[in-house]
Amino acid sequence: MDIITLTTDFGFSEGYVGAMKGRILEILKKHNKDAKIIDISHEVRQFNIYHGAYVLLTSIPYFPPSVHIAVIDPTVGSERNSIVVETKNGHYLVGPDNGLFTYVVERLGIKRIIKIDESKYNPSSTFHGRDIYAVVGAEILINNDYEGEKLKSIVTLDNEKKRVIHIDRFGNIITNIKSSEIKFKYYEDVLIKIKTKNGDKIIKCKFVKSYFEGGDNFICLINSEGFLEISKFMDNASKLLGVDYLDEVEIINIL
Repeated sequence: MDIITLTTDFGFSEGYVGAMKGRILEILKKHNKDAKIIDISHEVRQFNIYHGAYVLLTSIPYFPPSVHIAVIDPTVGSERNSIVVETKNGHYLVGPDNGLFTYVVERLGIKRIIKIDESKYNPSSTFHGRDIYAVVGAEILINNDYEGEKLKSIVTLDNEKKRVIHIDRFGNIITNIKSSEIKFKYYEDVLIKIKTKNGDKIIKCKFVKSYFEGGDNFICLINSEGFLEISKFMDNASKLLGVDYLDEVEIINIL
């Protein structure tokens, strides 16, 4: 069965997610097509493209070739492009060209980038998820492809500035510092500065392989997606440190 996934910052208290699913199913039914619609997440932090990009990375690579619609779109209705990205292994990514697909395409590679002609869909100015992306996702399944103006590149997130891109439900602090950028060795102590809204926090943490190795101390480790994470075993590091999304991070030195 064909698969469409949805990732948004819409939450579940409104009917927005339902409207997108309804639109997809309505179009598919007209063409006697069926699909499984899977919710990856609708709890992405509002307007937070970095968080959305990370959530997509943690899920899309583990699907068979599918259509993935993602809508974290704070500038909906602006001049930003809407795009379809076909990855080298056959996934189709559908959404705004605002950096949302950065981490996924770094992992999976790009075969084609297609600019969506938004005027073709006569969308509202505020709900492109329903009026454009849901429709395009359904069209890809119906036609097994998507055609349009080719683009040479997509917008990517700034990885030069190191920051907090996700805080999971356990309070682990995920940064955009990649394993390839790490210069210290396992079990060395590291000083990390995080600029929070309440001032700079200097954290001494041991670089370990697993959460339990830190005991009662703060730790840092490379997580399952290859990013540096700051944690505390069986505790909530983000609350203890007062850290929030997009706080800037700096590795000061190795002790």
